[in-house]
Amino acid sequence: MIKNDPRLQRKYLRAPLKSVCLYVDGEHVFKARILNISEGGILLSDLPHIPEINSLPLAIGLIHFPRLQTMTIDQLKVINLEEFPRTIIKTKGRMVRTFEGQSNVDKIFVNFIGCEFFNPTTEFKIAVFHYVETFAKNTIYLLSLFESLGNRTEQLELLRTVAHILGYDRRMKIPLLRAKVLHDYQSLESL
Repeated sequence: MIKNDPRLQRKYLRAPLKSVCLYVDGEHVFKARILNISEGGILLSDLPHIPEINSLPLAIGLIHFPRLQTMTIDQLKVINLEEFPRTIIKTKGRMVRTFEGQSNVDKIFVNFIGCEFFNPTTEFKIAVFHYVETFAKNTIYLLSLFESLGNRTEQLELLRTVAHILGYDRRMKIPLLRAKVLHDYQSLESL
């Protein structure tokens, strides 16, 4: 297949999101980890219970990242990730993967579930769009730091600080960190 094949392009950009999602199944509320999000859907992991219904009410914790390239190294060093503003956004989602015919034991081994958003509000779509757009720009900024990396300790500290803010392990070796960031960037829009 050709690299620019439109069949390999996502309808919406997606971005990693290290947060939680609450979902309702019957009379119970469950919590799952969010792996990534786009205007079209969400990828969840660590679900304690696979829902029996296909239309799930979802409450998603959305983090508001600043544009990191507009900040100085001193500002970046004092950032506390826990202090970033967060918004709870709500919508309904449809499971993209179905589990009909699987036993409860088989469902225990399901690690990920993709959900497509069902009739999200304009406000919901805008919030997710802004999150993904900001995360993508921050990722591009991080990639540019790799390109301009010299032997300067200050530049290396800036790169590691930005990487940490975006959820990467600042202790990774630079080639491995660069490969991971580049992979995540490429997967923003490709299947």
